[in-house]
Order: sequence, then C-alpha cells, then structure tokens
Amino acid sequence: MAEICILAGSKSDQEIVDKVLAVLKEHGVDYVFHVASAHREPQKVTEIVAQSDAKVFICVAGLSAALPGFVASLTIKPVIGVPVSAKLGGLDALLSISQMPRGVPVATVGIDNGANAAHLALRILGLSPMQSVDTYAKAGVDLVHEGKIIEILGKYTKQSFSFGKVLAEFGHFANLVEFGDYALALATDGVGSKVLLAQRIGKYDTVGIDCIAMNVNDIICLGAKPIGFVDYLAYERLTLEAVEGIAQGLLEGARQANIPILGGETATLPDLIKGFDLAGTALGVVHKDKVITGQDLAAGDVLLGLPSSGIHSNGLTLARKVAKLDDTLSDNTPVSEALLTPTRIYVKEIMQLLEEVPVKGLAHITGGGIRKLKQLNSKVGYKLDNWPDIPPIFTYLQERGNITNQEMFKTFNMGIGFVIAVSKIQTNAVQKVLPDAIRLGAVTTGREILVEKYGVKYKLGR
Repeated sequence: MAEICILAGSKSDQEIVDKVLAVLKEHGVDYVFHVASAHREPQKVTEIVAQSDAKVFICVAGLSAALPGFVASLTIKPVIGVPVSAKLGGLDALLSISQMPRGVPVATVGIDNGANAAHLALRILGLSPMQSVDTYAKAGVDLVHEGKIIEILGKYTKQSFSFGKVLAEFGHFANLVEFGDYALALATDGVGSKVLLAQRIGKYDTVGIDCIAMNVNDIICLGAKPIGFVDYLAYERLTLEAVEGIAQGLLEGARQANIPILGGETATLPDLIKGFDLAGTALGVVHKDKVITGQDLAAGDVLLGLPSSGIHSNGLTLARKVAKLDDTLSDNTPVSEALLTPTRIYVKEIMQLLEEVPVKGLAHITGGGIRKLKQLNSKVGYKLDNWPDIPPIFTYLQERGNITNQEMFKTFNMGIGFVIAVSKIQTNAVQKVLPDAIRLGAVTTGREILVEKYGVKYKLGR
C-alpha cells in the first residue's frame, strides 16, 4: 500500500515531482504518482482520490493551481500543495494554493520546493528521521514516564489480587491464578510499531508470528505451558490481502507454539486507529508445585542465553527513525528484511528443558532490553561477562544512529532473546538439552546489571 499519492497537473511539472520522489526514495517510503489536471480531467482526479489508500496527497501545480484545492475538497486526508514557477515566477500558484476557504485546508510549501513537501509528508506520517535520534526517548518512547504509568496502574491492579488467589508478584512477565492443584497463567501483549514497518514494506505475514511470540514467551517464564490464544485486530482500513497475510502469520505462530487460536476480536476504528494494531492474550497452565518465579535466585547461579532471531518486536520506534530501509547489512541482508524478521518462539525448547533440568528463573528479553532481568528478581545482581558478538542489525542501528552502548542494551535485546537461570552444577545439562544456549554470566549480590564487555551498568534500585 502506497503511503503517499503524488499528483501533478501537467507533465511539464516533472522536474518538481522528481524533487519529491528523491526524498521519498531516500527514506524507502512507498508512493504512487499520477498526472491529472483539475481543469481538463476532473473526473480522473476524482477517481484517483476515491480509489487511493494513500494517507497523504502531494499536489504539484502551477499558474491558477487548482489541483491541491480540488483534491482537498474530495478527501479529509492531508493535502500538501507545491506551487510551480511559471509566468509570474510562481507567485500566482502560491497564492492560489494558500488562499483556500475555511474547511478545505491545504498545506503549502515554497515555490518549486518539492523536497519540503516530501519532508512534510514524512513528518505527518511519523516516518521522518529526527535529528540526533540517539535515544528511545528522543524517538518518542519515554520509558521513565511509561514506568510511572505502570506504577499507577499497578497500584490499582494489586488491589484486585484480593478477589482471587494470585500466585506471582505484580510486574513479572505474566501472572498466575490458582485453579485447584494447578495455576492458570495469563499474558497480553501486542506487536507495537512493527506493524508500521509491515505497512510501509507491504509484507504482513510475519507480524502474526510476533503477536503470538510476545505472549507465549512471557507465559513460559513462569514455567507454564501455553494452551490457548486469542487475538485483537483493530484497524482504520485493511485490504483483504493484508488480512490474509496477518492471518497466515498468526497460524504459523500458533504452529510454532503448538497452541490453538481460540478466537478473537476485530474492530473497525477509523477515528482512533491509523493503519492497524495487532495484540493478543495467551493462556497457560502449570502445576502449582512447578511454578518458576526466580525469587530463589542466589549468588553463583549461572545465566545462559538463547539467541534472538533479530530485533524481535521491541525498540522499533527508535529503529524506524534511524534505519534506511533500502540499506544492506554487513551480512548482505536487506535492512527491511532484518527489521521484519519475526520474533523467535522459545516454547518448545523451554518446555523440553523443564522436563529434564531444574530451572530457577526464566526471562524474556523484550522492551527494556537486558534490564528485563529485574522482573526476574530485583533483589540480586547480574554480571554478564560473556556476551556474544552483536548481530549485524544492532551494529547497523548503533552506527547509523550514533547510539551509546548504554542506550542500546536498555532498548534492544542485542542478540539474546531469552535468559535461563540455573544452579552452577546444571550448566552443562542445559547446554546438552539446548546446544545454542550461551553462558552469559552469573547472579551476584550487587543489585546491578553489568554487561562487562561493553561497559554497560544499570542499578536495580529499591
């Protein structure tokens, strides 16, 4: 689906159109381009606008320049007018475009300034890289503020625990409610802004995998086996082809996690959602005697990590602002492909491990990066002295965005998507069951997370 529709009133405007296209191509944004005159071909213009899925229209016109205003009268989507210099140096077109009546707004850039029209369209869409976007906060995600929101919600959520028998602390990866001799585990999560990449690239068959992965990977952190899933798909407008891709991804995620999709909810919300949002909830079960919370971790316990498949579904707000989609990584993988690689699902490996090895703690490394270990147990420390080589996608993002190690490790998984904590004597047993498990380090008494090789340190606080 094209994000931007460009219309020119005449083929003679091609030089200005090329300025628009150069910016859009630089940032890897999909577009469509038409030549149609508001005066000579009003029906053609009307049909183009009516049939377009674009979210922004850029209209290039000279002389009386009726095209931008005419398009604005046909749609409620943003319209940007580019006045073209002609007999009066473009002043006639500039005044024509800017003097629109109330209720039919047209954004107007400088004469012949097609590049600025493209940049404005990118900003409207939230796709334009900001200057010095080297932190998650600058990209638009303030984790400190988010933490305060969670603190407020948590205050009321914990009060509800008296309505049932809740078996885990608030703030774990998932939670449990007693069900006879068993406990039912619940987790809910979404794909986040990765859906925007799916829309930009026009590839929808991986985000469904991400949706299931983000939930079942949280469920297994308590030792629970996922047994069911429901999804929630909200959208402004979706083509049937896009829905087909999303559904195929959900099915593949269900296959990998070995769980049924029990149903879900769809909602058409054009006034609330721009594009679409995909989220879900997973249900799991575990015997009460086999619940794993990480609360008995002790200094000397060993931490092992399972590699991620890439960026997974976290940190995409920063990655989208930094990455150039038509770039290629050092291993020749296209950046667009690397960013859409689906989240690895760890269910089968962890379920097998729990049958053979006593495990003390499990952590899904998602939003917040390696600081997710705090959710496992914040009363101990974690010294990671054997972090593996960082995958190319993270090296690319760090270099292109000039992002510090400290920021990278608190935003991205940096190549490790899941962490297993066991007694030291069980290290070899874990690696026998899971050959790709990497010894990362050990539990300490320091109440801090230290990634020694990269000089990264996070205090765990109270």
